Amino acid sequence: MKTINFNRKEQRSKIVILLIFRAILGIGLFAKGITFLRDKALIESLISETTTPEKLSFLEFLIPYLHLAGGFFILIGLYTRLAVILQIPIILGAVVLLLKSTNNFQQGEFLFAVIILAMLIIQFFNGDGFYSWKNLIREEKNIV
Repeated sequence: MKTINFNRKEQRSKIVILLIFRAILGIGLFAKGITFLRDKALIESLISETTTPEKLSFLEFLIPYLHLAGGFFILIGLYTRLAVILQIPIILGAVVLLLKSTNNFQQGEFLFAVIILAMLIIQFFNGDGFYSWKNLIREEKNIV
């Protein structure tokens, strides 16, 4: 009679769920970076609602590229924790700015930012995961 090892199946399903979770987070950040690059007015409107938009104008250039790079590195699983640490202050700032915002159309942006912030915190504790570029590099070093 064939025995089933439930622990192995549960572990495999957990690994796959974390992979999907990391992929969704990476794609979401990457897509938001593309959105900011295509629609400069969106990020300009967020920053212009602050008290000193002149001091924060360099963020209009920096944030889209940080989202692109961070989303890419999270997606492939390379330096995931570093990418998450770089993304958390940006998303936290977005949550604060959107919370202060008086525009009703930005409620969807606020919900997206809160969800991404929660996902970033969870991903920070999970790390790269089993199916990641960093794990692949580590295995290649062991073969040679």
